[in-house]
Amino acid sequence: MIRALIFDFNGVLADDDPIHMEAFRETAKSEGLSFTDEEYLDRYLPLNDWDCFKTLFAAHGRPLAESKLDELIRRKSDHYFQTIADKAVLFSEAGTAVKAATLHCRLAIASGARAEEIRHILTQGGLEGCFSAIIAAEDVRFGKPHPEPFLRAHKKLKERDRSLRIPDCVAVEDSVGGIQSAHGAGMRCLAIAHSYSPARLWSASPEWVIDSIADFVSWLEKEVSK
Repeated sequence: MIRALIFDFNGVLADDDPIHMEAFRETAKSEGLSFTDEEYLDRYLPLNDWDCFKTLFAAHGRPLAESKLDELIRRKSDHYFQTIADKAVLFSEAGTAVKAATLHCRLAIASGARAEEIRHILTQGGLEGCFSAIIAAEDVRFGKPHPEPFLRAHKKLKERDRSLRIPDCVAVEDSVGGIQSAHGAGMRCLAIAHSYSPARLWSASPEWVIDSIADFVSWLEKEVSK
């Protein structure tokens, strides 16, 4: 039985993975560092900003002080907000998917994005009130693929429904690292093939794979009736 859905954000509801990649790339470039698109997909896409920069600097054998890390994240965020200023960032079917889900179960977000980014985009799309909990990068010590983001989302949801068990929750993800995070938390996972091919996602053994958020409502109606 599905009693709660916990959505990843970037690449699942927000069509902004390429925007995050370019903001990360521009910030890295200013430090004399670089990465390929393939490296981003393989190594950085599931990570939050903190872990992205730590991993990038470590890969180049460069030390990274905490104060410098905070500066890099601020600069990357500036690039990101400049790019999305006049754009509708949500996938076109994301609103329909979220509103359909609210009719059946509680909703949360567990994302490596920063809270101000998530709330800005949800508010822009009129969806912020649909979620009982939002777990962002600032809310966890360990980002994905560690299970902490999904465990914290469950904990927040359980404050509203003490009977909610982890097996009652389904994660909605778009990356291998996200699937690993969900399974590490003890949750089933629906994978959406926005960022990776279905075959690549199936390699991480999610319980379901759909091609697009446009297929979410038909999946939901089928699964909640069980």
